[in-house]
Amino acid sequence: MAMAGPTLHIDLTAIVANWRMFASRASQASVAAVVKADAYGLGAGPVAQALAKAGCSRFYVAWPHEGSALRRWLGGGPEISVFHGPTSDTMAVFADDHLVPVLNHPEQIRMWMSDMNSERPAAIHVDTGMNRLGLCEADWRAAAQVMTHPHRLISHLACADEDSPLNQQQLEAFHRACSLWPVSERSLAATAGTYLGANYHFDEIRPGIGLYGGGPIPPAGARPEPVIRLTAPVLQVRRVRTGQSVGYGASWTATCDSDLATVGLGYADGFLRAASNRGFVRICGQSRPVVGRVSMDLTIIDVTGLSVSPGDRVELIGTEMPLAQTARFMDTIDYEVLVRLGARLDRHYLGKE
Repeated sequence: MAMAGPTLHIDLTAIVANWRMFASRASQASVAAVVKADAYGLGAGPVAQALAKAGCSRFYVAWPHEGSALRRWLGGGPEISVFHGPTSDTMAVFADDHLVPVLNHPEQIRMWMSDMNSERPAAIHVDTGMNRLGLCEADWRAAAQVMTHPHRLISHLACADEDSPLNQQQLEAFHRACSLWPVSERSLAATAGTYLGANYHFDEIRPGIGLYGGGPIPPAGARPEPVIRLTAPVLQVRRVRTGQSVGYGASWTATCDSDLATVGLGYADGFLRAASNRGFVRICGQSRPVVGRVSMDLTIIDVTGLSVSPGDRVELIGTEMPLAQTARFMDTIDYEVLVRLGARLDRHYLGKE
């Protein structure tokens, strides 16, 4: 039987449990699900189907083509909103697939309204201090005259995972925007914003990373359950002598006789090259270091003192090697680790009916 390659286990039951955890925090607010970037790399179709079955009725993606693909998975029921909004060449996509645009600047609003879309739902994104996407405050009043009753008013917090004065400043700015569109639904908080408390919840919260077991740790109450487990096989074990170097660039040299295992996974699979000589994995119940440079398909670990053979499985992310810890030694964030998980990983969905 052929050796199983790198494998990603995705627990849909845990994703649903995390969505329900956010619902328990949201008091009267509804809970949408952000499934952009292929559900943060975990598969937007299976993830959204599981959430829809659990009761989620609104989903957010970044691009219209993501919305179209999601519509094919979900059918005609749930609402699908597109953060980047429409362009002249995607207007038909919004109509054909019943997508809800998030309108970010005056030109988008005028284009949407001039195309006989005044009766179709649309959201307006107001920038309250991130200076990324959204209407600048100087444009709010004029926009309110062009589109008097958007379906939803949204904004996004820049520092929700920090104790920053900008959170309160953005909250106050959002209240100012809401006064111009008093009958529109309001949505400000994503994962970290939800943890800031009820003042930030309004009518809808939009968790993303928290659904997938990542993001900041909430200051109180339940935290997201782990969702993924990434494993890969040992391909070969070798003995290296003191003074011998390992891998591209000879960036690691043995200071004593050592046993090294070559693992069948590399940066093409999403185990970033930044883990070279600083990362850790779990094998035989122990944390063991990455030695040498992570290459495209292979990673080398020090297994000195362990009984390891080809075919043994190494855990790179999971209950014993948390996602956040993996992100730290890659000098990045858990969002990036998730979305970079490679397409050739053998994905297994737990809890899929």
